[in-house]
Amino acid sequence: MLQRGDFPVLDFDDDPDDLVLGNPPRDPVPGLFPERAVIAFLGETVDEFASRRGAPVIHTEVTINGTHPYWRIDTGSGPVVLVRAHLGAPMAVLLADPLFRCGVKEAVAVGSCGALHHFEEGEWLVPARALRDEGTSHRYLPPSRWVELDPELTARCVAVIRERDLAVATVDVWTTDAILRETRAMVQARRAEGCSVVDMECAALAASARMHKVRFGQILFSADSLAGDEHDPRGWGRSSHELALELALEAVAR
Repeated sequence: MLQRGDFPVLDFDDDPDDLVLGNPPRDPVPGLFPERAVIAFLGETVDEFASRRGAPVIHTEVTINGTHPYWRIDTGSGPVVLVRAHLGAPMAVLLADPLFRCGVKEAVAVGSCGALHHFEEGEWLVPARALRDEGTSHRYLPPSRWVELDPELTARCVAVIRERDLAVATVDVWTTDAILRETRAMVQARRAEGCSVVDMECAALAASARMHKVRFGQILFSADSLAGDEHDPRGWGRSSHELALELALEAVAR
């Protein structure tokens, strides 16, 4: 039933049958995907990894941005579906939602984040909850300030990183739609609320997963920094991409 909020972004309808994909979905078909998934914001690293593994494509989404393959990765613990995700909550959920409807029961997303505190580039961070400062999550869950990630899967992500003798921190993440509106006052306010890092997808993916009763966790690594008086792009965390993908696959395959 449609519930009206004070602003359009706060309107919420709990009807699971949307007009575009449908419930049950028309394409892809239910049960197409393995039960575990990695949603990777790692650019060409994802394509190169799938190519080296000779991974078969089990589904393709076509959008105005191009074609988006979903690869089957065989691990010692069974198959995992891998998709290369794209920047921003709407596009990320456009690619993740079919997974959640069509067989996936657990998913780990992996990608970079901006540091709101003085993290060095390439530090490992696992979000426990995300501040919903974007629009997409509000189409999947009723209005609230935060959305929690799955505690067990979060703990598993932390354990996998620590087993590599890497330092890791559990954090709260600010998910925003507007990377070019991260003002000094807004950054300060988000820090005061408890956010250590900023991204553009976590809250939306967590909300979509929760609506579809999928367990969801995420692994982040620090890239650029908003901790000082000026933005510092550093190396955008590129040197962490390959290891990040390994960690996500290991976490979800357990």
